[in-house]
Amino acid sequence: MNTFGQLFRVTTFGESHGPALGAVIDGCPAGVPLEVAQVQAALDRRRPGQSAVTTARAEADRVELLSGVYEGKTLGTPIAAVVRNTDARSQDYAKLQTEDRPGHADRVWRERFVHRDVRGGGRTSGRETLSRVIGGAVAEALLARELPGLRTVGWVSQVGPLVLPLPAAPVTRAQVDAQRTRCPDAALHAQMDALMLEAKAQGDSLGGVITVRVDGLPVGVGEPVFGKLKARLADAVAGIGAVTGVVWGPEDLEARLRLPGSRFHTSPDVYGGVQGGLSNGEPLVLRVLFKPPATLKDLAKAGRHDPCILPRAVPVVEAMVSLVLADLWLHVLARPHRA
Repeated sequence: MNTFGQLFRVTTFGESHGPALGAVIDGCPAGVPLEVAQVQAALDRRRPGQSAVTTARAEADRVELLSGVYEGKTLGTPIAAVVRNTDARSQDYAKLQTEDRPGHADRVWRERFVHRDVRGGGRTSGRETLSRVIGGAVAEALLARELPGLRTVGWVSQVGPLVLPLPAAPVTRAQVDAQRTRCPDAALHAQMDALMLEAKAQGDSLGGVITVRVDGLPVGVGEPVFGKLKARLADAVAGIGAVTGVVWGPEDLEARLRLPGSRFHTSPDVYGGVQGGLSNGEPLVLRVLFKPPATLKDLAKAGRHDPCILPRAVPVVEAMVSLVLADLWLHVLARPHRA
């Protein structure tokens, strides 16, 4: 299962240490403004080696658009994009031919598939997510044409014990990208940054939460039964390697669940922007929970690993949200919901 989506589909290909990775996007209508610079900008936010709190693997992640775009607009045909690997060190993974790393997918992949690519984890590597970011960039281009007021922004809202409460006003990507931790609060960013550097020095790792807010989503996006907006979003973000949970609505939702219905339903934010499987016109808010990376101690110190993947995972989560919204919006266009 390497294809995501129904009407707007992205197929990812490639391995962490193979010649290249990429994506084929099918179902994008013709005439959508799309430049290679838009896709590159998205990849630049995810690429490795961008700061001291990320992996030191030095990949420029330069994207090539091979098909589906002409004179700055999509053709309605498959859009193929590729990124060449240039800084793979496959020898670092020679032991994985006979040894399994605790907490990784090595054992279960070996038992299921027997023959597998051990270099950097192959398809199980977080490097595969660059293909999703390519698809997300195309999805955002479509959404920008169809829903100009739509804004999807993710940020790091928790690292270890450090938690940023949900801001009252929408956060911008410029605010998020101003900090290398991708926490938009400058004071909390400094604390998170110090915590990540300490974990890196000790060969340890940190988990946390990425919050995503979508503004400008009209009422009625989603399908009432098996294509519920919540279900599609959960499927999308749970498919990211280190994700361990998804929660909608405010950060105090668990406490509010202790209230009787007469009090619980007094504020629309408890629904997280979704009711009956459809968007309700309120801001869509979801929190994506990430476990700490499993590469630890001497392995972490000797290799090139992120002590906390949250900063680089922000554009990946945004991409998966955009892929869902683009797909479901095409469903709305295909089946008008008013009689």
